[in-house]
Amino acid sequence: MDQICSAAADKQKLLIQGHSSKRGWMTPARGDYVLDLTAHQGILQYQPEELVLTARAGTPIVEIEQTLAAQRQMLASEPPCLAGNPARSGTLGGAVASGLSGPGRPWLGAVRDGVLGVELINGKGEYLRFGGQVMKNVAGYDVSRLQAGAWGCLGVMSVISMRVQPWAETQCTLSAAMTAQAATALCAELGRRNLPITGSCWYLGVLYLRLAGNDSGVAAGIAALAAMGLAKTEAVPSLWQQLKNHEHRFFYRNENPHGDAGEGENRSGDADATRGSTLWRVITPPAAPQPEFLANPDQDLLMLWGGGLRWLYHHDAQAVKHYSQQVGGWCWALGDSLPVDPVSKRIMDQLGLAFDPDGVFAHPLDLGSTATPAQGGRG
Repeated sequence: MDQICSAAADKQKLLIQGHSSKRGWMTPARGDYVLDLTAHQGILQYQPEELVLTARAGTPIVEIEQTLAAQRQMLASEPPCLAGNPARSGTLGGAVASGLSGPGRPWLGAVRDGVLGVELINGKGEYLRFGGQVMKNVAGYDVSRLQAGAWGCLGVMSVISMRVQPWAETQCTLSAAMTAQAATALCAELGRRNLPITGSCWYLGVLYLRLAGNDSGVAAGIAALAAMGLAKTEAVPSLWQQLKNHEHRFFYRNENPHGDAGEGENRSGDADATRGSTLWRVITPPAAPQPEFLANPDQDLLMLWGGGLRWLYHHDAQAVKHYSQQVGGWCWALGDSLPVDPVSKRIMDQLGLAFDPDGVFAHPLDLGSTATPAQGGRG
């Protein structure tokens, strides 16, 4: 608190920092001093029977996942651990602040859905507490969930309470070869059925579906999907972990455009076209048409969330932005400032004035200049 009050008095900016595992995702924030939260860690309370975990914001996500795994539980949103070094792969505070969810988001929920309560310090150095440690705590305005995706612009989170959930009794992966168009159409059809699907991925002409639940439910799901041409596969045993933590080879195309394609992958694409291409995160309605401007859709596109999240490589920013606008979506070029539409910017400006009137906290959201993408989700 003293550091925050001193910065406010001296008109200086503080950069909230944990493991910095997401630093390369957008234009870095600049501060006069760093407010390092890595020492502010530790699980304060964990009640497996109540499905609630409370920890300090600097607690590594890896430590939390290991603690939950010992009780066969998990964070439903599957927040990513983005660094190769487990000791620097991300903190609980960073997971909530970024609001990034894993491959099961449409079925298991987003990060904000799991936030039950937060304790934070605002720009005036005041210690505030919102929410609680029970899932039925809905009193007052839900400030706790506002922190999800705020990237630290509303204050320094100190303690966070999260809802957790049990592991599924059974989990398996099914796959079938099909086009991207066929995959989105099938996922739309499956969305109208009561199947235990908890993840989907389309890449290199193959659709993968993750089933999870009790033994009988998963068995029934396997039988229903077998009639549609999908069969159990163990070809990529760590697929969902790779997608969750962005360790899948797709995310490293720019680093190694001539790298090995891997077993079963199409080697006919022009790897040179990847040089200089930007990696885009595009949120669209799940059944939206596929982009027609990709030179090699099989290699330049990876789809998650039943088609709702489309990662793609392309060098023409205007083409990607036009596509996202046409389908009613939202796009973000990794490494650039996170786009903020005018309506959201006005709301965020008002919240910023309430939580940090003197602008003490430096954050990566470029609220000084308004971007104009189509509106869409970010989690």
